[in-house]
Amino acid sequence: MEPAVATYRALPGEQPPQDFRTLSAWRASRQAIPRISMYGGDYWLVASLPPTFLDRDWVVTFSNTYYRQASLHVLGDDGTRQSFDAGRGIDTNFMLRGLAPVNLQPGHRYAVVIRVTTPFFTAPPRVDLQTREQYRRRLTSESALMLLSLGVLCGLGVFILFVGLWTRNASYTLYGCQSLILMAGWASFFGLPEDWLGLRDGRFNFTLWFILVPVVHAPFTIRFLELARHAPRATRIGYGIVIASLVALPVSLALPSLAFLIATIAITSVVLFSASCGLWAMLNGIRQARFFALAYVCVLVPGAVILPVNFGLMASPVDNADLLTLIGNSCEAMLLAFALADHVKLVQAARERFRQGMLDAVARASTDPLTGLGNRLAFNMRIEEIVGQAGDIATPGSWQVAVIDLDGLKQINDSEGHARGDALLQAAANGLAALPCDGRAFRLGGDEFAVIAFGDELAMHRLTRALVRLDEKLSRQGFSSAGLSFGVCRAPSGSAPGAAEFTALVRQADRMMYEHKARRRTPPSEAERPESPTPGDREIRSEP
Repeated sequence: MEPAVATYRALPGEQPPQDFRTLSAWRASRQAIPRISMYGGDYWLVASLPPTFLDRDWVVTFSNTYYRQASLHVLGDDGTRQSFDAGRGIDTNFMLRGLAPVNLQPGHRYAVVIRVTTPFFTAPPRVDLQTREQYRRRLTSESALMLLSLGVLCGLGVFILFVGLWTRNASYTLYGCQSLILMAGWASFFGLPEDWLGLRDGRFNFTLWFILVPVVHAPFTIRFLELARHAPRATRIGYGIVIASLVALPVSLALPSLAFLIATIAITSVVLFSASCGLWAMLNGIRQARFFALAYVCVLVPGAVILPVNFGLMASPVDNADLLTLIGNSCEAMLLAFALADHVKLVQAARERFRQGMLDAVARASTDPLTGLGNRLAFNMRIEEIVGQAGDIATPGSWQVAVIDLDGLKQINDSEGHARGDALLQAAANGLAALPCDGRAFRLGGDEFAVIAFGDELAMHRLTRALVRLDEKLSRQGFSSAGLSFGVCRAPSGSAPGAAEFTALVRQADRMMYEHKARRRTPPSEAERPESPTPGDREIRSEP
């Protein structure tokens, strides 16, 4: 039940009426005022309690607004007078509720007289009358919601601040600070520093925390939505809000009656700024703005209820509207955390696209477009990869290098055309790609090819014989003037060669290739010529 409240100015030294019988004369000697000033002051509040039935145990609460000190006097026509103190640091106060557990006799009339002193109000004050059981259920529910909401702000703030500092991400760091500042502000609003930590300095109240929120929240919005790149004008507005909030901090300390008004304007400004930017970003296809814009719905809905109340334009339509706003802030915090998680997903997807693009670019840059074999870049990268292998080779064998020169390419280009020369290159490349070895073929440029393989000495001999057969196959395919000159050698078994060793290996294979080319150009004498010459009888030097 919410009795109607009459308001009077309180003068220094004034005392409340002694009992219920003198209340009418006491009220007649004072002039009622239409309403309190939201800028605070010293007031008398008088409310007649409705008749009670059956229950005797009741609780009178003076709630739904911030105040510094209050004294509650419950006067009854049965001659009872029950007095209680309420306010910051008072044991009977909990969650800004000055409460008076009273015993009301059925059939009697009662009135509550409250003297309240405060630097400002956050809403027009109200008086509630509930049974002890009703109040217990209400207090339990509101306490659970308050602690849960503060826990959400604190947990998210600590975790995301840690992530931001660990990854050096300014958006995460600013958001973590914002959640912790909001948590500290709401905890101060509900009296936890006074009741829990024993802090009593009224100058440092919750308004300072809320004035500080835009200092981190506006930069968070700017960085998260990348407004500096997409909307420079909005960026300037955001930093203007930051500067105004920093200027407002000392002003609120010097003029405490204006502190809540300044805090309300600061919070309203940054919420409207962030909500507008989030909506603009979502409409312009900035994907991370989805949860960001939704988060501010959770703030704007209770904000639309409580803002007129904060300015004293209307009485609160709901009980404890500030708790409703705290719940909205905790929901906002969770949705902004979802927005950050969504942003992480977007960043990871962008990095994966970039990584895949780089791999594709490297693949294109390291592939010979005519033959499809790896080019000289791929050849060098493969050598670096092999050289980078630490320790001994686990499987038996060693690295082998074959350097191949395609003889007769220039002659075919000159006599039959470049298309025929390209066909020769492709035929040779197809044969090298199909060699029966554990390796990869490369076109180093022009008519020069190479193969890097791994295996034992028998595998090297199979590679040599396969190159001889490829030479014969080119002749059968109509390239009678073409052939392969090659040299094959291998590194010592059991270890991965270093850069110098692999360079020497390639140089040795290249020297052997030129020796083979020289023997191909010099016909053997009749005495040296075998009785039944075959391509497989060509002498190919190899070193273990």
